[in-house]
Amino acid sequence: MKILITTIVITLTAFTAKASEEIPYIAMPVGTGYAVDAKGARHPNAFCMHDAVLAPHPPYPYHSKSWESRSSDPGTWTRNIQGNGLYRLDIDLNTGKVNQVTIIKSTGSAILDTASTSVFKRWIFRPGEWKEITIPTTVRTKWIGTRAIAH
Repeated sequence: MKILITTIVITLTAFTAKASEEIPYIAMPVGTGYAVDAKGARHPNAFCMHDAVLAPHPPYPYHSKSWESRSSDPGTWTRNIQGNGLYRLDIDLNTGKVNQVTIIKSTGSAILDTASTSVFKRWIFRPGEWKEITIPTTVRTKWIGTRAIAH
């Protein structure tokens, strides 16, 4: 009986499973970019991240239109926006907040640049530690398994 149930479960899983699909995301490669501390010394940008109080990851803009018009159907989401960018974050030494984000190298997509810069403007570091950080971004993909849902 146990073998029969296992066989049925495996069979149902095989019939409902779809192929994996690539999902894009914005990555911030480690080991590239740099940070300038309060004294003007230059360091790898990964070095300053231990002083980050708030540093959310830039989300991939699956919806190329306004955020209000998001579709709940992942099949309609934009997944073909690509590009590598480089951004400089100017940090207020007194507050640790990012004052300004400058696009040093555009990704070639205003949508990707906006997604990154809007998140970088929210970053906060421990006050008095860092005055500038240069961060590269790149679009990468990861494979995820999907399942078909019976309607």
